[in-house]
Amino acid sequence: MLTELGEGLRSGVPGSLADWAAFIGRRYCWAAWSRLIDGVRTGGHAFRLEHGTDPWTYRQLHPEEVPIFNRAMNSLSRQVVDSLVAAYDFSRFQTVVDVGGGGGALVAAILGQFPGVRAVLFDLPHVVADARGFIEQAGIAGRCELVGGSFFERVPSGGDAYLLKSVLHDWYDEDVERILKVCHAAMRPGAVLLVLERLLAPPNEGAEGKFSDLNMLVAPGGRERTREEWDAVLRAGGFKLQGVTPVYSFAVLEAGRI
Repeated sequence: MLTELGEGLRSGVPGSLADWAAFIGRRYCWAAWSRLIDGVRTGGHAFRLEHGTDPWTYRQLHPEEVPIFNRAMNSLSRQVVDSLVAAYDFSRFQTVVDVGGGGGALVAAILGQFPGVRAVLFDLPHVVADARGFIEQAGIAGRCELVGGSFFERVPSGGDAYLLKSVLHDWYDEDVERILKVCHAAMRPGAVLLVLERLLAPPNEGAEGKFSDLNMLVAPGGRERTREEWDAVLRAGGFKLQGVTPVYSFAVLEAGRI
C-alpha cells in the first residue's frame, strides 16, 4: 500500500511526477551534482565540468535521453497548466508560438481550453520530432504546427503571442538578451511576449525558487530572477514589462515590444 506521497510517483495519476523522478534519476543528471562544490569554487558550470558539454548538446549526442527529458518537462508543465489556463485568457490570440515548447504539454492544455486558438510548437528539431506523437495523441495536430530550429537564430514569425515557459531561466543574462532579440525580430507590432517563470522572493522566503536557482547553477547554467531583474533583462532584449499574473508557483510576465 502506497502512502499519499508515494501516489505522486505512479504513472498516469493526476499530478504524477513519475516522469520527472525518472529523469533526475538518470546517471548523467545526478552526476552533475557531484561537481557542485567545484562549480562554487571556480565559478564554472557543474554540468560542463562533469560531462564536457551543455545538457542540450549532451542529449543530442545521446538521443535515447530525449524522450525521457521531454516526458519530464511535460510532467512539470502539468503542475501549472490548470492554473495558467484559469488565470490567463489566451482566447484573445489567434496564434500562440510556444518557444522552446519541449514535449508539448503546455500548448496542448492551451489549445484544449481555447478551441479558437492555433499554435506553433518550436524547439530543437530532435525535440520537436519526439513531441509529434504526443501532439497527435492529444488530438490537436490540426491546430498545432511543429517547427524545428534554434531560438538563438530565428523563431517563427506571425504569432500574436510568444510564450516562453521555463526557458529563459536556463540562461545567463547575455544569452537571454540574445533570445529575446530574436523573438523581437519575429514579432509584428502589437504581438505580446509571455514569459512564464518563477519570481525569486526576498531573503529567507520562497524556498522553491531558491532550490530551483541552485538547480540552474548545476544543470543548465542559468538562474532564477526577481521581478526587478526580469524587468531589466526584458528591457535589454527590447521589451517593456506590462503586467505580472501569478500562476501556481510561477508568474506570467507580459511584455510588449519597445
